[in-house]
Amino acid sequence: MSSPSLATSLRLAASGGRSDHVRIGITAAGAFMTTLLFFLAASVGLIGPTDGPYRFEVLNQPGLRPGVIISLLLLTVPTLIFVGQCSRFGAPARDRRLARLRMAGARPRDVVRIVALETGLAAFGGSIVAAVAYFVGRRWFATEHIATITTETEIGSRGILLEEVNATVRYAPTDVLFPAWIVVALVAVVPVLATGFSVLALRRVVLSPFGVNRSTPSTPPRLLPVVLFGAGTAALMSFSAVVRLLDLDRRAFPLVALTGFIFFVMIATGLIIGGASIAAATGRFIAPRTDRPSILLAARRLIAAPYTSTRATTSILLAVFIGSAVQAVRASFLAGTDPEDTFYATTFSLLNLVLVAAIVLSCASLAITTTEAVVERRRTLAALKAAGTPRRTLAASLFAETLVPLVPSVVLAASAGLLSARGVFGSRVSSWSDERGEVILVDVPLPVATPALLGVCAIAVSVLATAASLVPLRRSFDHAELRTAA
Repeated sequence: MSSPSLATSLRLAASGGRSDHVRIGITAAGAFMTTLLFFLAASVGLIGPTDGPYRFEVLNQPGLRPGVIISLLLLTVPTLIFVGQCSRFGAPARDRRLARLRMAGARPRDVVRIVALETGLAAFGGSIVAAVAYFVGRRWFATEHIATITTETEIGSRGILLEEVNATVRYAPTDVLFPAWIVVALVAVVPVLATGFSVLALRRVVLSPFGVNRSTPSTPPRLLPVVLFGAGTAALMSFSAVVRLLDLDRRAFPLVALTGFIFFVMIATGLIIGGASIAAATGRFIAPRTDRPSILLAARRLIAAPYTSTRATTSILLAVFIGSAVQAVRASFLAGTDPEDTFYATTFSLLNLVLVAAIVLSCASLAITTTEAVVERRRTLAALKAAGTPRRTLAASLFAETLVPLVPSVVLAASAGLLSARGVFGSRVSSWSDERGEVILVDVPLPVATPALLGVCAIAVSVLATAASLVPLRRSFDHAELRTAA
């Protein structure tokens, strides 16, 4: 059979049932959020010396703009993960549709092409809407008003003079001009990434006329996550002491910053690939020691499919890790500034809002993944129900499957973020004393309460997301699901 034409492939990509249409819709929504964040980050990065001034000092001061850009880019991580998880929504129904196409004579590469077109076009539509919304919003927020801002003036060798003046300001960088190639690149980046992920997800898939078989390894690595996480955390905990000892902070600052970032990536990578290892180890520890059927079912599932159980919690762990590190940095900055100066407090409050949004988006990914797991296992769930297993037991096992590995992972992520940032910025900072008229060293308190609250909130929102994902559970108990192909 020859390859279908582009028009036929597009028609097949857009066809399907209700779950396929929902998958296309939420993929477009995820692409919309991600592209909009990219546009916002680019607008901050393109602020020139003649642009502004703006209402918020973080936009007026060039030294603080990289922090805003990094915060926006960090927020794109959970949205990109959300887009990736959307490709798995309604996968059983799509797999049956792909099998029918194979029976009709389609080749595996033809089916992969259809899936890539479906994901890419949905993401492209969301990106186009995001670009239109951004430029419409520019006109909406382009109004100017009078406000008091702080200006910086260089006074030669004496330093910088700070003055508060009344000026005409904008709320956002709506006066920044975008080159055409940047607009095209920002619109294209999410569809390209989404399409690449969908093709990569089918790399370990065997598309046969009788169904879709996934050959995902079930045994996670044990040593590599421990090495990456432990080495990265230990290195950052002693980072400031080593830098001071070798006097590297002045002589090789770019190298020091790059080294710290590498250690940070090592910890994040250890958390990402170590989630499945924690799940499998937790299941092996609990399974022979519990007498509760729901916990036993969850433990056996963690052993059999650790990657599936922790696939959506990756972005939650990253949000908790970064959030805990931000709280340690916040404590360090506030300890060395004037308590009456609310600039840094306000800036970190805005960053906390970004972290809250990241956790909410991560939990949306968790809801999608858990819903998909329920639908995929409907034959197994129906068999357990037919054998006499109560519905409450099955629902409790699905809860435990998500939350049992999540709790220790959140504790590790929060501890690593807090201790790593503490090691980089130190336990003592310089502060100006009005009484003595000199610079003194003050102790930085360890903000244990805030990271703990962040972890508890992440677990609580995960519970709500898991509860919302159990809506199709009642339908999965139908005895007719026993006829579903394994």
